[in-house]
Amino acid sequence: MGEPAPVGERDAAYEGEPAPAYETILLERADGIAWVTLNRPERLNATTERMHHELLDAFARVAGDGASRVLVLTGAGDRAFCIGSDLGFLTEVLDGDEADSGQFAAYLERLNRVVFALERMPVPTIAMVGAKARASGFEMVVACDFVLIAEEARIGDVHTPYGHMPGAGATHRTVRKMGLQPAMELLMTGRWLTAAEAVEKGLALRAVPRDRLREETTAFARTLAGIPGDCLTHLKAAVMGGLGRTVEEAVAVETAEYLALLRVSSGPVDGFRAGQRERALRRAAAGRGR
Repeated sequence: MGEPAPVGERDAAYEGEPAPAYETILLERADGIAWVTLNRPERLNATTERMHHELLDAFARVAGDGASRVLVLTGAGDRAFCIGSDLGFLTEVLDGDEADSGQFAAYLERLNRVVFALERMPVPTIAMVGAKARASGFEMVVACDFVLIAEEARIGDVHTPYGHMPGAGATHRTVRKMGLQPAMELLMTGRWLTAAEAVEKGLALRAVPRDRLREETTAFARTLAGIPGDCLTHLKAAVMGGLGRTVEEAVAVETAEYLALLRVSSGPVDGFRAGQRERALRRAAAGRGR
């Protein structure tokens, strides 16, 4: 599950770009797909301050490189996608007579920057979940546009059994994806969901056997990366920009994004002309067949 994506022939935009010297994550980019791997398998990919900073850097690189058309987020190893915050940090801020609320506030602010950066990526994002995802790992999963999960994996917020609550958006994003009562039940009980339940409740797109997870994820990512032009960027902006608005407001956002697409991309014109050529060829072939 956790090896870096196979690197084939790199996109031209990456030529000559030095590989980032990350300590806690991996970034591989090839064929229009950026693979970001949480790379602390010995610690179940638990998040740290350094990982937060490295994720922010990686997300910014992918958003700005001009060649990545899809981002896949995953975790190294076969034990966890991400189990949450590192115990060393939690011990530092909580193992006293009182919690260090100032330090915890700074941590949550930084973690939320990571999750918002992931959610606001201008390209489609896929969480490839091969094993457990809980707490901040779960919150990153629900911030992705799509989730492909191994049948053997489990996901859940799992804060309340330890007297905690979400702090990086799960109270909003889970409700948005599942509906109020199912989300409240999941968050309040702190229970785990099986992969099948995650699909049934709308938190995952599909569940596949773990040994086929990378293959299935790669195929789906390639499908998205192969969509021509910049239409997915503007489509995603329309969907996300319309959330929480009235129908009229949401449609206005959609219209504005469509017009922006027409202004900044040759994709719609190129696609129309390609369709016209295909139709002409079909008519000519039909005429020859008479």
